[in-house]
Amino acid sequence: MNKHKKVAFVHDWLVTYRGGEKVLESLLHLYPEAPIYTLFYEPGRLPKSIRERHIIFPKTLNYLKHFRKLLLPVLPAVVESFDLRDYDLVISTSSCVAKGVITNPNAKHVCYIHSPMRYIWDQREHYMKGFSKIPFGRALFHMISSRLRLWDTLSSHRVDTFVANSSFVKSRVKKYYNRDAIVICPPVKAAPTQIPEKTSLTEKPYYLLAGAFVSYKRFDIAIEACEQLGKRLIVAGSGPAEDSLRAIGGKHTEFVISPDDEVWDSLMIHAEAFLFPGLEDFGITAIEALGCGTPIIAFKGGGALDFVEPGVNGCFFDEQSSESLKECLQNFEPRAFDRARLSEMADAYSETRFIKRMKSEIFDKMEADFAH
Repeated sequence: MNKHKKVAFVHDWLVTYRGGEKVLESLLHLYPEAPIYTLFYEPGRLPKSIRERHIIFPKTLNYLKHFRKLLLPVLPAVVESFDLRDYDLVISTSSCVAKGVITNPNAKHVCYIHSPMRYIWDQREHYMKGFSKIPFGRALFHMISSRLRLWDTLSSHRVDTFVANSSFVKSRVKKYYNRDAIVICPPVKAAPTQIPEKTSLTEKPYYLLAGAFVSYKRFDIAIEACEQLGKRLIVAGSGPAEDSLRAIGGKHTEFVISPDDEVWDSLMIHAEAFLFPGLEDFGITAIEALGCGTPIIAFKGGGALDFVEPGVNGCFFDEQSSESLKECLQNFEPRAFDRARLSEMADAYSETRFIKRMKSEIFDKMEADFAH
C-alpha cells in the first residue's frame, strides 16, 4: 500500500462488538495507521485491536450514546461535520449514516455497506412500533423518515465504490440508490479446533437461536414454533426485546444471556440446527454455526440465499411465520447432514479470504488510480 497516502475509516458507532465491528476490525489490517471517525464510542465493549487506534468522535454527543436512535434526525449533520479534507482515501463501514461523510474532491470513498438504513426503508414498520404510543408518533416518524430517505439517497452519490455484504444488500443498493455494488461477504470467526465436551446445558438435544434480541430478527417465530412442537430451544444473546421474547417462551425455551466465547462455541457445535428466521442482510452468526458443523434452518429470503443450500447444509421455510417453520422442523432430520463438510463450506468466509478480496478487487485498483 502507498505509505504516503492518508487514509481514514468511518464507522457509524462503536458501542457494541457485533458483525459490523468485526468487519471493521478486519479492514483495519489493510491500513494499520489509519484513524477511525465515529459518532459514539464506548471503549469498554470493544477489543484491543479497535481501542488501540486513534478514534475521533464528538465528545459532547457521546454522553447521549444510549439514545442514539432517537438522535437519528441529527446524525446526518453530525457525520457531515467530520473534517476529512486531508485524507486521500476514506473507507466507511455503514448501516446508517457513515457513508454520507463529505470528503475532499480528489479523495476516493469506498463504502462497505451492511445495509441501507433499515429504519427508513424496507423495515421501517418494525421501528415505527416504538413511536406508536406517542401522540402523533406515527405521523412524526413518517415525516422524519421521509426527509432522511431524501438525504440517504443524495448522500449515496458521495461514494465512489460500494461493496455489499450480500446479493440481497446489493439489490437494495441498486433499488434505493440506483448504484451498483460489488459483493464481498464479510469475514466469519473460525470454528474452534477442539470440540468442547457436552455440559448440562448441551447434554439434551436442542435447537439454537442466537444473536441480538431485536424485533426484525423475528425470534418470536422460532420460539412459538418450538413451543408448539415441544422441541427444546436455547435462545442465546442479548438485546432490548428480551422481555417480550421471555413472555412468548414457555417450558421448552431456555435463555442464555451474553454467553462467553466458550459457552457460545459449545452451543453452536452441539445444536441439532441453527434457526435463522429473520430477513437478514447477511448472517455472520449463521455462518459461525455452519463452521461448527451445524446445519441451518432459515427463512427463504435475504442474505441466507447466498449461503444456505437446501439438502446440503440446511433447509428453507417459505413464509415468515411459525406455521411455516413448524412444517420445516417436522420434516428436518439433523443426522442427514455431513458436519465435516459443513465446516469446510464455512472456510469460504475466512478473514484471510475477505482481506485478500478487498485488497485485490478494491484497494489495489485504487492504488493504480492514485499512481496515475
